Amino acid sequence: MKKNKISQIIYAAAVVLAGFIGYVALADTMSENIPFTSKSVSGTGCPGAYTGLAKMTNSTGTFWITPPTNATNGTLTDASGFPSPYVSVAYVMRRSDGMTWCGTNSTTFPATNSTSYQLMIVVKSTPPPPTNGQPMSLQIQWQ
Repeated sequence: MKKNKISQIIYAAAVVLAGFIGYVALADTMSENIPFTSKSVSGTGCPGAYTGLAKMTNSTGTFWITPPTNATNGTLTDASGFPSPYVSVAYVMRRSDGMTWCGTNSTTFPATNSTSYQLMIVVKSTPPPPTNGQPMSLQIQWQ
């Protein structure tokens, strides 16, 4: 009876571990340190007026990023960690139809690998931080 109980515990642990490994394998996270570009832009809506930006690029250096196969959503996050009064907005544009998503510091959006996305962080506060050319840390997680 004791051996059967141990077998059940080992089986349950294996099932939980397999599920965890499957979840980790499904999430694909990419981080880039990108120099801040000072650029004063006026506007309303989202992202609205901003003082500069950092854009993610793909392996060929263009701004359109294609998610991995089987991705159903993405989350763009500003992981720079600058202190207050720093304020940023994560901004995403879908290439196929120009649809946009944005949110303070992070935004989640539906994704598919049949199109590509422009991923950028705009800085709303008056620099510094960051100063022109200072690295910002952008992170995209595909799930």
